[in-house]
Amino acid sequence: MARNGADVIFTADELAVAAATTVDFMHKIMRALRDAGIVEAKRGPSGGFRLARDAAEISLLEAVQAVQGPVAINRCVIGLDVCERSESCPLRPTWLRVQEELESGLQAASLAQIAAASGAGCDCPGSTNAGDGGDG
Repeated sequence: MARNGADVIFTADELAVAAATTVDFMHKIMRALRDAGIVEAKRGPSGGFRLARDAAEISLLEAVQAVQGPVAINRCVIGLDVCERSESCPLRPTWLRVQEELESGLQAASLAQIAAASGAGCDCPGSTNAGDGGDG
């Protein structure tokens, strides 16, 4: 979606094919992304999904958290009440540092950057790049 612009609408079927997953699972993902304001859903015969805003404005962290919830490298970074040894654990400072680096890295990466790094546009049926051999 990020490689094709905000005006291109994709069906859940097209997205499922592109992601090599089931349509049911894609609907769950798209529902979570819609609820987070990352995609918009359009109903009807020409309906489907498109990005709600420019791909450069959507961080990978935002997308990941929308689909799977908070990102945590280890359960002890969620909060002190998760483990009774958190306050005295010699590993906790390292886990916290790695957690901060993970979140910072995901926040710094936009969907537009990921799309540009992944190459050509989507070969989804109906997309503006369908049938172009994947060259953009």
